[in-house]
This record gives sequence, structure tokens and C-alpha cells, in this order.
Amino acid sequence: MSDDYYTKDDFVDDLEVDASRFDTAPDEETIETVVSNVEDRNIDVHVFDDGDEAREHLREQLPDGATVMDGHSTTLEEIGFTDDLEDGDGFEYLGAQVQEIDDDEERAEARREATTADVFFDSVNAIAESGELLGANALGNGVGAWAFGAKNLVLVGSTNKIVADFDAAVERVREYAYPLEDARAQEVYGQGSVVGKLVSMEYERVDDRTQLVLLEGDHGF
Repeated sequence: MSDDYYTKDDFVDDLEVDASRFDTAPDEETIETVVSNVEDRNIDVHVFDDGDEAREHLREQLPDGATVMDGHSTTLEEIGFTDDLEDGDGFEYLGAQVQEIDDDEERAEARREATTADVFFDSVNAIAESGELLGANALGNGVGAWAFGAKNLVLVGSTNKIVADFDAAVERVREYAYPLEDARAQEVYGQGSVVGKLVSMEYERVDDRTQLVLLEGDHGF
């Protein structure tokens, strides 16, 4: 697995973020409540206590011949699944195609089309105990797939992202995940990020479309 990526440990000590509020380990009762409340929103939940098991489950969500895309996710990098996407074994990974395009307009159009992939993988920035799943990114090419574009949506989150309610989830995005992503963007792209688009998965009307892969432990931003 490639280790050429940044984790929150690279930035958290230099930032004024409240890890004691936004990055904690919930008890088992809270996790069970979250799972129940997310499932009540017609979103399947798969809980794993091991990154390798989660990675194997994610591999099983890659049908032969499918078009596949992902939003940037430190969690997916940490468990090695981005390597599986880049291998492109048996499916069409649109991310590799986007990266090969030099023209800005063509690349933007390819990103737009990629939000309608057969399977779109992304990670959540916050999970409310009440069941809302929140995500944000600068351009919207990641969360643009959440609401409608992707045929199948696979969201990944870890239990350290669980907070008390929807308001706290919004605060976690803006006050914790965003400063970390901004610092990462500075290192990787040479420019900061912004909460350009903020999306909450409130309820999934399409049966069997959306799932949450929930990792017990501490992952991502």
C-alpha cells in the first residue's frame, strides 16, 4: 500500500482545532444508536472493526465492467482501497482518466460526468447520532454524486466522526475537518481549500442505492 499521503497527525498539532469535541471514541451504545438511525434513513450500514475487512468489503462493491469514481478520502487511503481503485482490475476507474487530462475545461467536464458513475466511493466528514451523514468539498465534484448522480453510492466513515446531532455535525465539518483539509490542500496542491459544497444525506429514496461502511476506530479527518 502506498504511504504517499497525509494524515491528520501531520497537521493537527499546528492547528487550532478541538479534537476533544470533534474527534473522540463513542461507546458501543452510541454506535448502535447511530447504526439504527442511519438504517432508518434507508441507508445500509456495514460495521467493521478492521481496515482490512472493510477494504475487502469495498472490493466486493466493484462489479465487472462498471464505471467507478471516488472523492478524495484520507480514510480510503489509510486502508489501502485507493490502491485497488488505481489498479482498475475488471472495472473502469474514471479517476485515472481525469488525471490524464491536461486541458482545464476537458478535465472539468470529465469530473462532471464522473459524478454519474455506476459506483461512487467517498468518505463522510461527520456522522450525527440522529443519522445524518455530512460531507463537503471545494468544487463539489465529490459530494455532487451523493444526492442523485451516482447509480450506487458507498460512503465510508469511522466512529471518531460521530457527534451528538446535526448542528454539531455541521460544526465538525467547518471547525475540524475543513482546517485539516485546508492544510492538506496547501501541501498537495499549493493552495488552500474551502467548504464550497456541503451536503447532508437525510434519507435515501432509492432502495439499495446508498450504504455506509462504518469503521470502528480512528480514521481520516
